[in-house]
Amino acid sequence: MADLAASLAYLRDLGFGENRPRVALILGSGFGPIEREVRDSVAAAYADIPGFPPPAGTSGHLCRLTQGLLWDVPALVFRGRYHAYEGHAPAELALCVQVANALGADTLVVTNAAGGIRDDLQPGSLMAITDHINLMGINPLVGPERLPGAKAFPAMGGAYDDELTDELLRAADVAAEPIARGVYAAVLGPSFETPAEVEMLRRLGADAVGMSTVPEVITARALGMRVCGLSLITNRAGGSDDSHEGTLKSGDDNAPRFAAVLKALFAAMG
Repeated sequence: MADLAASLAYLRDLGFGENRPRVALILGSGFGPIEREVRDSVAAAYADIPGFPPPAGTSGHLCRLTQGLLWDVPALVFRGRYHAYEGHAPAELALCVQVANALGADTLVVTNAAGGIRDDLQPGSLMAITDHINLMGINPLVGPERLPGAKAFPAMGGAYDDELTDELLRAADVAAEPIARGVYAAVLGPSFETPAEVEMLRRLGADAVGMSTVPEVITARALGMRVCGLSLITNRAGGSDDSHEGTLKSGDDNAPRFAAVLKALFAAMG
């Protein structure tokens, strides 16, 4: 069981929470270099934070928390995340968001790499997440011990804030990057999807698919945080050559474009 109090005590001793962070940013596969943009920073590896479960070591997820000024906005940057397919309990998937909220952040920006389902979402496409479909079979709110401060039955209509999503679309225009809107389906993984599963997802209304993000969004909404989501389409879902290595390479190749959109978004929020 995660120990939130121990985590917060350790982080506050390091200076986290000072100059209250406004935004928490979770970086998905391949986007870790964006963390280098943080100035006046303090950092802690997940492995060193009491109450944080040991990271599984999934490549592309360094698992480090940094606080500082990200493009002049006081922010928390989570470089890497926990995944259910690594064996983490649902409550552990919520821990980063709980910490961000407790340290003062009221806005969560989630990013991920995803497989494109809709025909126009080809590798390299950017997609603003407007809704999600939870097919992971888990929910971080399940259990007799509710998350501290969280609503037991949060509404998920409008989980992805309309105003923030509009800001994200305008940020993409500022960065001269084409961007689509779409629905993100979350599955458990770690295996990629079969063509039949992709067709099922298409019929359910999913535009892209991945193995993360949704537990974090559910947690944020239960805690009253605003949420904005951005996906990089790294592959066409259901392909025979799908691989984690390919996902990481695509993330690395497109990180400058991704960062340009996020920078413009933060400028608007600042």
